[in-house]
Order: sequence, then C-alpha cells, then structure tokens
Amino acid sequence: MAKTGFAQSVSAGTVKGAQRGRRDCQRVIFETYQPAVQRLLHGMCRDAELARDLTQDVFIQSFDKLKQLRDPEALGGWLKQLTVNTALSHFRKPHHLAVAEHEELNLNAQDWLSQSDWLQQLDNIEQLLAVLDDHEHQLVWLYLVEGYSHDELAAQFAVNVATVRQRYHRALKKLRERSQS
Repeated sequence: MAKTGFAQSVSAGTVKGAQRGRRDCQRVIFETYQPAVQRLLHGMCRDAELARDLTQDVFIQSFDKLKQLRDPEALGGWLKQLTVNTALSHFRKPHHLAVAEHEELNLNAQDWLSQSDWLQQLDNIEQLLAVLDDHEHQLVWLYLVEGYSHDELAAQFAVNVATVRQRYHRALKKLRERSQS
C-alpha cells in the first residue's frame, strides 16, 4: 500500500537538490506534500482560504529552512511539525496562555478516552466542532485527528501538560453539552 500524507517520501537526491535551491526539486516536494499540509491546516483553521495562505507560508519557510534538515528521510515529520508551528503561531494570542490556578481539574485518563470515543462516533462532528473557539478546536483536532499526545501539545502551546488536559477536557465538555441540546 502506498504511503500518503506526511508519511510519503521523496528521494534523498530530491531533498538535497531542494536544499541547494533547485526549483525542480522544490516543486516535487511541494506537489508531494501540499495536500497533506493543506488538509492539516484546514483542520486546524476551519477556513479554506486561510489554510491555502498558510500552506504557502509553510512552503516558503520550509525552503528557507530546508538546509537545517539533516536526514532526508525525516522530511515528512519535519514538514508536519513546521505546519503545526505555522498554524499555532498564526493563532497564538496572549489570553490563550493564561489559565487560572484555581481551575485545576481532577481528570483521569479513562474519562478522556471515553469522551474521545464518543466524539469520534458522532455523525455531525464538523458541525459540532464549529462551536469551539480557535484554540479549543486546534487542541481537539491535533489530539484526536493528528494523534498528538498531551505532552507534545503542551510543548507546542508552551504551557504545562495539566493546562493542556484542562483545556481539552473543557472543550470536550462544551461539545457534549452542545450535542445534547
């Protein structure tokens, strides 16, 4: 079975050519990964036009930074990380980073799993996710769809893991309340 999305690969020669600025090699990389980059950004942004704009930003940055990539085999993962970072930096706002200490919730992993399972089984998931603000939507999308762990998300959002868990739990609670109304 052929690999898709960020799991696809291009030859080491293509990566090295792109690192040297060869446009034909850069075009191969763009054409290979553009659908995956745009799909991830659309999922995070919920705006097709913004996703297209950010896709262009991702590839401009990637070709500027490609010389930093040491292992051509890691291109897909590196590009995925760059894509997530680009979206997060676009949406990062100071008020998203502050979480009151008194809002500490006692959550357990089983509760998150059951809520995640419930959410994934819904038919109207896109409609339901629309009720979340951008930050909540990104967190839920990255966790459930892209498979990021709470630890990885904490690093991405530059907050502690407990904060990520709290925000994730609150977003799922909001979705559950909305689906029952």
